Amino acid sequence: MALELALSQIHGSIGEVDATGGQVLGFVYLSDRYGAELPAVVAALRQRTGVDHWTGAVTSSVCATGVEYDGEPALALMLGTFPAESIRLFSGRLRPPPASQPGAEGGFRSHTALVHADPSLPDLTDLVRELSQRTASGYLFGALTSGDSPSYTQVADEAVAGGLSGVMFSSSVRVLSRVTQGCSPLAGEHVISACSDHFLQRLDGRPALDVLLEDLGVRLPAGSADDGQAILRALPAERLRQGLFVGLTDASAPPGRRIGDYLVRNVVGIDPHHRLLAVSDVPVQGDRVVFCTRDRDAARRDLVRIVSELRDEVEEEALTIRGALYHSCVARGSALFGAAGEELETIRHHLGDVPLIGMYGSGEIAGDRIYGYTGVLSLFVA
Repeated sequence: MALELALSQIHGSIGEVDATGGQVLGFVYLSDRYGAELPAVVAALRQRTGVDHWTGAVTSSVCATGVEYDGEPALALMLGTFPAESIRLFSGRLRPPPASQPGAEGGFRSHTALVHADPSLPDLTDLVRELSQRTASGYLFGALTSGDSPSYTQVADEAVAGGLSGVMFSSSVRVLSRVTQGCSPLAGEHVISACSDHFLQRLDGRPALDVLLEDLGVRLPAGSADDGQAILRALPAERLRQGLFVGLTDASAPPGRRIGDYLVRNVVGIDPHHRLLAVSDVPVQGDRVVFCTRDRDAARRDLVRIVSELRDEVEEEALTIRGALYHSCVARGSALFGAAGEELETIRHHLGDVPLIGMYGSGEIAGDRIYGYTGVLSLFVA
């Protein structure tokens, strides 16, 4: 029924898309409730639309123009026409093109890529970075799948189980993309002076736990400096009600960057005896870190910022938005903004009723990095 309803909405556009020439590509995002039916869905889409090439993913929540389907069964479709020989689909069975280097005249060269990925891949960070190196721009955009689908999770001309999949675009397909952050800093940034595995040992030459407590303005009672329970009780609960995170950025980045330029990761534990912090990433000595927390107002302001920047770029260059993809975090949406669809409505308010679909994932891909708690808005423009 969901498929029939979605097909009926785009039925009148199929002929128009075909008539423009070029390569037609279909996008589909669907709730994990339909994950087991993905092979049948893809087969029906190809048969009913005549469109051979489809990309997409299974997700816990689906989004479309101005609407968020939060944890309920949903399916969203979008069709687009791209210049001839400008797209290449890839998956575990459809290998991506080789690294983008000056090649034979007229040969396909990847410039950017839409990527869907399995969050359980152990070497996912390296795979995303390697895939980025196969594009001329180095820019990827997309998300990690989410939800509970026991079998198929992605679409790359067929239903795919796990791995990486997506679409390589040549330079004739122009994409404008921005990352919006959902966190705000609690204090200033620090240099990682010692770390090991997942542990921050020293920041600015001082024990990492002491630096955190100072940033939070925590004063411990005498004799409780190494009492883990006393430390946890002393943390400002109201200030940290949305969680405690670290934003990581590499040493080569200029100081004082926006929080949106950091990779946000969870603080997962403290060691009061060794004054360590455990984080859900592997920090690097010499890189910089800032403590932060999720913040609805800051997230709303930053979303307005990126949408305004994209709108200004479109208007200044007299471009037309043909379609859009939005890949957000499962911890955003109604979980952060309080009302389902608020961030989608913000995008529509500033960009208008452009065709847009997307998903809420277990992580977001932008450039050659995997983000968390962010949204990645990508526009196809001409």
